[in-house]
Amino acid sequence: MKLDRVVTLTFSPNGTTRQVADAIAQGAGLPQRLDLDRTAFDSRWTGADLRPGDLAVIALPVYYGRLPKLMVEFFRYVKAEGIPAVLAVTYGNRAYDDALLELKNESLEHGFVPVAAGAFAAHHCMATALARGRPGADDLAQARALGEKAAALAAGRDSLEGLDLAVKGSFPYTPGSDLPVGPGTDRAKCTRCGLCQANCPVLAIDPLDPGEIDGWRCLFCARCIHNCPTGAKAITLPPMREKLTILENMMAAPKENELFLL
Repeated sequence: MKLDRVVTLTFSPNGTTRQVADAIAQGAGLPQRLDLDRTAFDSRWTGADLRPGDLAVIALPVYYGRLPKLMVEFFRYVKAEGIPAVLAVTYGNRAYDDALLELKNESLEHGFVPVAAGAFAAHHCMATALARGRPGADDLAQARALGEKAAALAAGRDSLEGLDLAVKGSFPYTPGSDLPVGPGTDRAKCTRCGLCQANCPVLAIDPLDPGEIDGWRCLFCARCIHNCPTGAKAITLPPMREKLTILENMMAAPKENELFLL
């Protein structure tokens, strides 16, 4: 099968997942490229029809061992039929649990055929001592190599029919977090600039009062924490802070990336 375009579909609130997807796309070495960044809320109301000759790179972060709770929105208006795909998840040095299997099943349901996959360690969005500086040069080199091998594998086949990529994970999936939690706001520091609300991937922040966060909608991606110009957003719930401290102490040893090919 002839490949001439790589199409990236990404959700990356803090940029690390995007780095991995970019490296995989570069490794594929195809002459054309289309980027469908699905991070912004509005971006998930547009899409594209993928065509023969495309290789998709689908990449998302892991939260609580699962994919973000927006898969219907993520794949909305993206049409694919038998398109080969490289799957990638990034996780903050704890574990990715069933997220890669979940991504495999979601991609199959939406017309993609996984030919390669990877789970990559990336700087934890909340326990910031974990996987600091990752993905680094070695991680991205592995991602490029994965893209190169995946493109060669797909291009070397006349048909993808009957292929079944084996990845880690189990079904039923590990339950994710359903607790209504979100970052707290120091109102003395908050200038009500609205930057956090405008950039929240799930619009969980009240546009009339940026100090109010809908814990049911919040993914706890920590984008608002990292991007607040005055440092007004933070993890304030004592049980969450204690849990993150324990996590940092228990999971300090660097994790190796895990790659899967047909």
